[in-house]
Amino acid sequence: MPDLIIGGSGFVGRNLARRLVDQGREVVVLDRVKDATHSFAGRFVQGDAQDAELVREVLSDVRPETLYHLAANSDISAGVADASLDFGDTLMTTLAVRAAVARVPVRRLVFASSSAIFGVSNAPLAEESEALPEPVSWYGKAKLASEYVLESLAAQRPDLPILMVRFPNVVGPLATHGVVFDFVRKLRSDPSRLDVLGDGNQTKPYVHVAELIDGIEYFLSRAERGITRVNIGPPDLIDVKGIVTEVCSAIGATPAVSYQDSPFGWPGDVPRYEFDTSTMRQAGFTIETTSRAAVRRAAEDLAREWAPS
Repeated sequence: MPDLIIGGSGFVGRNLARRLVDQGREVVVLDRVKDATHSFAGRFVQGDAQDAELVREVLSDVRPETLYHLAANSDISAGVADASLDFGDTLMTTLAVRAAVARVPVRRLVFASSSAIFGVSNAPLAEESEALPEPVSWYGKAKLASEYVLESLAAQRPDLPILMVRFPNVVGPLATHGVVFDFVRKLRSDPSRLDVLGDGNQTKPYVHVAELIDGIEYFLSRAERGITRVNIGPPDLIDVKGIVTEVCSAIGATPAVSYQDSPFGWPGDVPRYEFDTSTMRQAGFTIETTSRAAVRRAAEDLAREWAPS
């Protein structure tokens, strides 16, 4: 049976599609835009995943073993300026998936959730907490609302395994956005200067996309009926100043670095957070690579991708 990736032209989707194809899986991607890197040669359905009838038609045609719902607005700052981006690309796509899966059977559903659902917290972010999440960005609010939408699906389809994976900051090849992507892009344009958003003290966990997908595969293979929530993240954190150091070292640049006075990189940014990964580790899975090593590896990935042929 094939697998269907909704939002497969995005960063994680590109890498997931490549992994599944390398494993010999039949993969179908539904996305509004084609993969500009041309890294996916499988079946592609061009369309807007906000269209519930389209999603139902694709599900009916593909009959996937696993449905990966990755569609979302990945530009958090743009979503702050225009909340319709998050409510459309993030929440409405989930409503479309929910409506379609209620009518067309799939064997397993994976939803890409986010650390952004928690908002600002001084404590490590755990899957379950007595305090209600208070996301500060519309992206985080839309992801949290999406989790609630899928809870209602679970009530209607109690037999369906639904894996909700909460991502930290994800880096790696085939990237479309993010701090490592931005730094490498800027330094390729002008290796003598690097302008950084915020004061450089923003501190977060970073996971390489390959290990994130390892974690998704691990928990998907063990998912039982109902909802499984899990944070997948590394054992440590890195600040933006450390990312500057690793990216510059990886590509051999020595720029003049300019920081801002603000502790926030952009409106809706959470300057610091830490995942509680005890659920992940107790289940027998660990992220071996540190945040610093993941950033370094991602910078090297992107430098190779963009090297002159």
